[in-house]
Amino acid sequence: MNKKLLEYVKVRFVSIAKDLMKNPQGLKFKLERAWEKIDAKGVREALGQNVEDMKVLIRMAKSWVSKSYREVSTQSIVFAIAAIIYFVTPTDFLPDFVLGLGFLDDIAVLRWVIGQIKSDLEKFKSWEENKGDSTNSPKEEE
Repeated sequence: MNKKLLEYVKVRFVSIAKDLMKNPQGLKFKLERAWEKIDAKGVREALGQNVEDMKVLIRMAKSWVSKSYREVSTQSIVFAIAAIIYFVTPTDFLPDFVLGLGFLDDIAVLRWVIGQIKSDLEKFKSWEENKGDSTNSPKEEE
């Protein structure tokens, strides 16, 4: 990931993520907003194969905020929330409305976060499969 983009994310979005962790209602609102955004056809097409990874981050954050899943490090949940907030922010490093390029930075941030928290994501996915806990997952695509 570009060094300037990484600094931008660390300085701005990690701080926002930490603040939102103290505000469950605000965090829930952002998670719902992320789910709505990712459900839009144009966004799914722009993200391509990265859609599923973003959905996992959203489900993990939603499970964390509902306290049904807490087996994740604080750093991992901060990074996951930061990536989600970055995704829902339309005027990030490279605004989403820039045709053909608007989601490249979102994908770069997502890929970086996935790389940083890979083991916690694998644990979460395993927990999800074993628990079958759909009560705390955002509504699935219809």
